[in-house]
Amino acid sequence: MTEITETKRLIADTLKELCKNKSFDKISVGEIASASHVNRQTFYYHFEDKYDLLKWIYRVDYYEPNMKDITMENWDRCLEGILVAVRNDKEFSINTIRHTEGEIKSLLLRDAEAIFLLAIEYFRRRSTPETRDFRQMNEEERRLLARFFAYGVCGMLVEWIELGMQEEPSVVAGRMQKLLNICKHLAYQQVVEEQDKND
Repeated sequence: MTEITETKRLIADTLKELCKNKSFDKISVGEIASASHVNRQTFYYHFEDKYDLLKWIYRVDYYEPNMKDITMENWDRCLEGILVAVRNDKEFSINTIRHTEGEIKSLLLRDAEAIFLLAIEYFRRRSTPETRDFRQMNEEERRLLARFFAYGVCGMLVEWIELGMQEEPSVVAGRMQKLLNICKHLAYQQVVEEQDKND
């Protein structure tokens, strides 16, 4: 681990500790720096502000370790890994979702949209009857569909966190996998019906 990464890790872990006793919106950069035993200049060398730090934590601690080599076949297990990691930092996650004025929600949405765009591209490259609609979509339609699914998934994730993460991560991930399978089945049925009409 480089010195820069070690300092970032120290600052990140300090914020997680501070969030156990104080809401994120009430914590200042000065408090984070002081509790980390670094000066404000060092904090600002590594992060633009506390929201930049927050995004770094979510990306490095939750997304990156679980999103390596994601495919359509394993995305539910990747999602489950993210949920487990988020729940391991339960107090921090609930605190930051509730008190970030949409910062984390927009990060979740952006990342989920990117994942669904990759999934749609995956379907477009497959040459089967059930993927015909994906192959015929233009870029704007693909982005709209990815955003639609991203809003659904992010809404469920945020709700799960805000309600205290009562359900097991495997149950939440399985439910999302089931919803995606239903959507794929409906898309396939639409293609079959259109083919029957044209025959």
